[in-house]
Amino acid sequence: MDKTFQCTVVAPPGKIIDCQAASVVFPAHDGMVGVLADHMPMFCELGLGMMEIDYVSQDEKPSLQKASILIDQGFSLIGQNHVTIVSNDAYSSIDIKKEKIERAIDHIKKKIASGAYTPAQQEHETEKTELLKKLLEPNPSNKLDITDKTSG
Repeated sequence: MDKTFQCTVVAPPGKIIDCQAASVVFPAHDGMVGVLADHMPMFCELGLGMMEIDYVSQDEKPSLQKASILIDQGFSLIGQNHVTIVSNDAYSSIDIKKEKIERAIDHIKKKIASGAYTPAQQEHETEKTELLKKLLEPNPSNKLDITDKTSG
């Protein structure tokens, strides 16, 4: 696990995740961006979508685990083996309560029904609702096998 880098995601409520990662894929405004260790420096605008992180757990026996984070716009900065995501809104599959996601979905649905959004905003918020629902789905296999299969 020597090919890792620091990954930090922050949103208005605070730090969502700060970990050593083996890989990160996040939604840029114009498509998905994948990052591995030693990625070239880059700055980009974020879009709406799911960020996937393969991160090193802090258990007694470190293992690679998966996390999903809903990212709703913002900016990313990549450089010196550090990925920093600053999002307008973010929800993580790690340590998030089901009730919080359900409240967010209900809030969005009420705003859409009230007519407070333009058609473009309604489309954006409807897509966000669908992504939030995906965070509620159980993910039984969040651990990755990181054993070296080349040695015999």
